[in-house]
Amino acid sequence: MKRRLLVILTLVFALALAAAPVYAAITDQQKADIDALNKQILEIRKQIVDKYAEAGEITKAQADATKANIDASEQYRQQFSQQQGQIPTPGYAPGYGYGCGWGGARYNGGMW
Repeated sequence: MKRRLLVILTLVFALALAAAPVYAAITDQQKADIDALNKQILEIRKQIVDKYAEAGEITKAQADATKANIDASEQYRQQFSQQQGQIPTPGYAPGYGYGCGWGGARYNGGMW
């Protein structure tokens, strides 16, 4: 009885692992919705930069540079999603994460 239960649980687990990618697939409509939301996010980020410039927190040149960076980030996101078939979140860029390199808390904390 225990062996039969073990076999059944193993099969259920294997089927669950095989079925996970099917549920994780994004439809074309969902991709279009995500793209529309990303465009809204970009426009709101640009509006926030404009408000900072109006308030005098940043200069017009800084605001223009920041908005150019926002546009470059969106261009990278679109290029990445076409090449990789994935949709990264806004602001995503590949590279080294936290804790890489010689600096940081590990080195300064005296662990070396």
